[in-house]
Amino acid sequence: MMNPDVEAWDESNIEITKARDYLSHHQTHPPVATSHAVTPSDMYWHAYMGEWGEMEAIVKNDRNSVRIGLTGSGDTALHVAAGAGNTTFVQELIKFMKIEEQLIPNSEEMLAVHLAALSRHHRIVKHLCSQQHLLDKMAYKDIEKLFFMTISNNMFDVAIIIFEKCPIKLSTARDEKQLTALHMLARKPATVLSMELEDNKDTEVAHVTEDDEDNDLIENVSDMKLEEEKDSGGTGIVLLKRIWAEVKKLRREEIFALITEPSVALFDAIKSESHDQVIDTFLDYITILTTVKDPEGRNLLHLLCLHRRRAFSDKRVNNRKEQLVGAVDNEGNNVLHMAALFSVQFQSFSGLNPYLQMQKALKWFKKVKSHVPRELRSARNKKGKRPVEVFCDEHKQLSNDIKEVAKGIADSGMIVSTLVATVAFGAALTVPGDKNNSWFIVFIVTNAFALFSSCTSTICFLSNFTSSRFARSEFAVSLNLTLAYGSSLLIISVAAMVVAFIATSYLIFAHATKWVSYLVTSMGGFTLICFIIFGLKKYNKRWERRFLRHKKWASRLQKFS
Repeated sequence: MMNPDVEAWDESNIEITKARDYLSHHQTHPPVATSHAVTPSDMYWHAYMGEWGEMEAIVKNDRNSVRIGLTGSGDTALHVAAGAGNTTFVQELIKFMKIEEQLIPNSEEMLAVHLAALSRHHRIVKHLCSQQHLLDKMAYKDIEKLFFMTISNNMFDVAIIIFEKCPIKLSTARDEKQLTALHMLARKPATVLSMELEDNKDTEVAHVTEDDEDNDLIENVSDMKLEEEKDSGGTGIVLLKRIWAEVKKLRREEIFALITEPSVALFDAIKSESHDQVIDTFLDYITILTTVKDPEGRNLLHLLCLHRRRAFSDKRVNNRKEQLVGAVDNEGNNVLHMAALFSVQFQSFSGLNPYLQMQKALKWFKKVKSHVPRELRSARNKKGKRPVEVFCDEHKQLSNDIKEVAKGIADSGMIVSTLVATVAFGAALTVPGDKNNSWFIVFIVTNAFALFSSCTSTICFLSNFTSSRFARSEFAVSLNLTLAYGSSLLIISVAAMVVAFIATSYLIFAHATKWVSYLVTSMGGFTLICFIIFGLKKYNKRWERRFLRHKKWASRLQKFS
């Protein structure tokens, strides 16, 4: 079946555009006629499917076949293979192509490397850009287009190679949305910017001749430089710092216009959960950003508090805090109101324990509160609410979640503690074995301990229903302390019951079949070890992080399904 984009060709007479080295790739070339049995449709499918063996015979027979437009938009074999992601095909094909032939655009002014970047075929893009003189002979408009494509698709290591060719122009260039490279990087999340450089061992290096030894030496030095910079962050951070180094050479007015239009790059970084190093970089020019506000009327300090950025305590911010702390946004909210709002990071992902969320929110609110003037603590916004009232309103649902968690813990705890007390009481009435045995004392003590601790645990859990602490009208900041006591006593009672059962086995099998007692002891010991492990905070946090990570990925996959 023939591709609909492929034009009809006469198999006996194919026009091939023959290149001249002195012509630019933007100029048209005179057609030269040739004849062979292969149609452009065949060449298209060979390139699309990555069938280099068949294509190699065609190229060796006619070197000009690499120039033939195979689709209605004028895509050559290199365009098709690069867009399809056939890395080996591209690597072998460019060995038969001159640089000028690789820079032939289609009817949409797209080069083959553009299609590869647009399709996120990183290895192909890097391989093409690593060739000698490809970027040197590429028109600036094509370089600029490729530069923004690589940043948009997170190919930061390739973007660094491109940037080094035209650092001055690319540092101030803007894309179709009038965004600079700084704006694009500022909007990237920290996980993307922290990606490491691709291992040179896993990257295919472009074919070079012996005349390029000097250039190889330069590239090796550049790679060593990149490896040193990688220690301070990922490739995205390295690219940002290199661009910022060029921007700092501009005049103050030019820098201000560059980082504040169409939006403030620093504000973009704060809002997008970007890397802290990105924020630190832009804070170098905090003096020209103290009067800048976003469309909601929020200044730098407002956003730092709202998004809980550690740069809030930065020395450079503290030096300008007097100019920022007294400002209010369009709704009359001051800095402390911003700290009282529900965290943006929890709005997008709420799988964290509500108790932990509340503790983090309360800790941040108290931290900001200690850094602002006293009069701001009682200031009211346009809705007539003080910061503490805003905090209660924003975290009301979290408070209800804490109450539900407390109720669930109390319900489950009461059931288990009642069962333990029932078993312990029944065991005390039917004491097994020889009462003169030392194991009898162990049984009595541990059984009594299990009985009384479980009863106390029941009282602790029951107090949550009789106490007014978790009344509907009250705002719950944390779990009731009796829940912690009740849970601890319940674990102790279960552990004591296990020890009592082990002692019972020694009382019953004291004179014969002692191996049964040893087997029961090993089982009981395993249970006690589990109690200890599960009670460790370090163990719980490790499993919590693993569970949250899997849950986060599951939610992401569900969005795409």
